[in-house]
Amino acid sequence: MKKLLLSALMLALTATFGTAAQAAPQVLKVAIGDPADSEQGVAGISFKKYVEEKTNGKYEVQLFFSGQLGDETETIHNVRRGTLDVSCVGIANIVPFVKKLGVLTLPYLFDNLDEVVKGTNGASHELLNGYAMKEGGFRVLCWTYTDFRWITNSKKPIKTMADIAGLKFRVPQSAVLIAAYKSFGANPVPIAWSETFTALQQGVVDGQCYGYIGIQAMKFMEANQKYLTECHYTYQLQPLIMSQRVLKKMSKEDQEIMIAAGKYAQDQVLKFQNEQGGKAKEALVKAGLVVDQLQDEAKWKEAAVSTVWPEMADFCGGKDAINAYLKSFGKAEWK
Repeated sequence: MKKLLLSALMLALTATFGTAAQAAPQVLKVAIGDPADSEQGVAGISFKKYVEEKTNGKYEVQLFFSGQLGDETETIHNVRRGTLDVSCVGIANIVPFVKKLGVLTLPYLFDNLDEVVKGTNGASHELLNGYAMKEGGFRVLCWTYTDFRWITNSKKPIKTMADIAGLKFRVPQSAVLIAAYKSFGANPVPIAWSETFTALQQGVVDGQCYGYIGIQAMKFMEANQKYLTECHYTYQLQPLIMSQRVLKKMSKEDQEIMIAAGKYAQDQVLKFQNEQGGKAKEALVKAGLVVDQLQDEAKWKEAAVSTVWPEMADFCGGKDAINAYLKSFGKAEWK
């Protein structure tokens, strides 16, 4: 009788643990606006690799590239609701949800990549992420580095401010970037990222702005983009954000893995940008892209900083918030 009971118990335990072992992994869906071979793609792929390895398959990270889950504003709404787990989005599209993150869109905020990296790590990251969690309902897991937003267009080389006058440029729905282009004398036209290629191809706008890797991945040369100007007016940061509602439902251990996965992804993106940015430029030039540098960039900077910063300070959380961020990475106070 004891043997029969023991056998029955063993069978029950085997069935129980066998079912647990075969349980389907928990799915995390990640929305990515750009193709897989972009910086956003590297962020998503790196995040997936880390999470799945460190949780031994407890989570399955599903990546949806090229805006398959909707435009960026839609995915931000869904992340806030908790109906989407993670999304990688342009910083300008987050500003309507977290006002103080608008500081990252101010023209000529960063002079070089070193400042960008300092401004997205350590105390700077804690400050920005604090705003995101408190006001946005999401956590910034990773800052995706996508280079300075070089200006491309279909009409002519742009070497001076006079050359950009009157040209129509696609911009995100960002009051700051719209004001920046106006300060340069251009005509900014807000268009969703998912519609940018078609707008360029059909001549709705003359140009857009993005880094070399993104321009190559989005195939913008096939959309009449013949000329590029290396203008350092803004560095494009694209945060990988995770829903606080989703994150809070996880164990503390799993939460820490998600945060660590974001840092791993950020490091991988920076490495990718440093290694592949130059190669992308070479390939584009070989394909016929004409690249120029500004001859009067000091004039562009003066126009933008003297008009856009005062005009948009309140939109970005106020002067005190702007200076708190500048201080966080050792930049001089804005007076």
